[in-house]
Amino acid sequence: MKSGSNKNADTSKKESKKGRRSKSADKSASKKSMKENIGDQTINQTTAQQPTVDKDQQPAVNSASLNMSDPSSVAFEAGQIFSKYDLDKDGKLDKQEFTQMIRQNPEILHNPSDRPRVVGNIPVELISNRVLTHFDETAGVAISRWEVDQHKNMGNIVTPLTDAYKSRYENLRGLLTGKLLPKREHLLQLRRQLQSCSVEVDAKRRGIERETLADTESILERLRSVESMRQASIKHQVLQIEEELQTIERVVKRVEQANIDDSDKLNHSGVLLTSANPGVVPVESIRAPRAVGMVELIHEFGDLHSSINRLSLKPITVQVDFPTDDFPRETAERLEVVSRCDKYLHALSVKDHLLWLALQDKDKAEEALSEERRLCQEYGLEIANWAEMTQKLSQQVLALKHENEKLQLRNRDIARIMRDHNIYYEEKT
Repeated sequence: MKSGSNKNADTSKKESKKGRRSKSADKSASKKSMKENIGDQTINQTTAQQPTVDKDQQPAVNSASLNMSDPSSVAFEAGQIFSKYDLDKDGKLDKQEFTQMIRQNPEILHNPSDRPRVVGNIPVELISNRVLTHFDETAGVAISRWEVDQHKNMGNIVTPLTDAYKSRYENLRGLLTGKLLPKREHLLQLRRQLQSCSVEVDAKRRGIERETLADTESILERLRSVESMRQASIKHQVLQIEEELQTIERVVKRVEQANIDDSDKLNHSGVLLTSANPGVVPVESIRAPRAVGMVELIHEFGDLHSSINRLSLKPITVQVDFPTDDFPRETAERLEVVSRCDKYLHALSVKDHLLWLALQDKDKAEEALSEERRLCQEYGLEIANWAEMTQKLSQQVLALKHENEKLQLRNRDIARIMRDHNIYYEEKT
């Protein structure tokens, strides 16, 4: 019995050791896979930050190191590269280690198609070349099909990549439809309203500008017409003065012309011999043109004399003073009217205030009058009550007086009867 129990104990110990070994192996495998995932994520993040290598400078890609057909071989190659450049064996690649890895293995960044690899419609990672088919909701990372069970064993929620995408896309579309699109439509409507308001304001401004320009042009036209009429009157007076001046200038020129000696300019041989006293005074020789001018002046003396007298005595009927301050100043008049309107409006506002005060006083007087009427009505009712009470009391007094007379008459009858029966009654005072 003891030997059987010992054998059972040994077998149980061996099984427990095997279970512990299997558990430790599972733990080491899970740690190794997590380490590889962390290394892959670190490499992916860092490669996203590194600049893309030029196509001409990229070497040929080793098909054995980047075999897309076998995911396990791809993970093994990535693990080897990671462990090779992890010099301090801390499970992470620092910047210097990662830079050295990229410098010595530029084929990692090689992409012949110059665009993200796709298998069907599903994207492929650049480093590990894993086909992403599922999404870990707990960790927030995309995983391949052969990592689904591992992540589920870790307690994470794993959903298909298309379902995760559709759920988020539908959620975003719902948010857009329910919240953002109505706000955008409202903002667009407000922008249209503001644009229409701007157009309306511009149209109103243009209309007022046209009205102002038309009014200004009419004012200027009326001013120009008045000015042209005034200038025409002045021009008429100037023409009259010019006519008078021309007449005077002709007379002056005629008289002055008779005094000009043109003997030097004229070439005539004939002479006129004259003498005031022949035989006594020397004879004066005068050329013929000069003599002709003198004779003409003598003949025209009467006309010239009368013309000079007539022109000198002719009254001047020219209007010189023209008013220059009676032009229509419609703008000033309008401004004055506007100022008067402002004064009138102020006077009306003062009048309205006075009327309001009068109405307030009237309301107070009506309230006082209604109060007095109420008091008078109360007093009237009270006086009516007193009159009715007085009438009732007077009737009671009359009734009491009649009753007193009856009692006195009865007392006298009783006293008389008592005296008849020799019974005397003395009244006490």
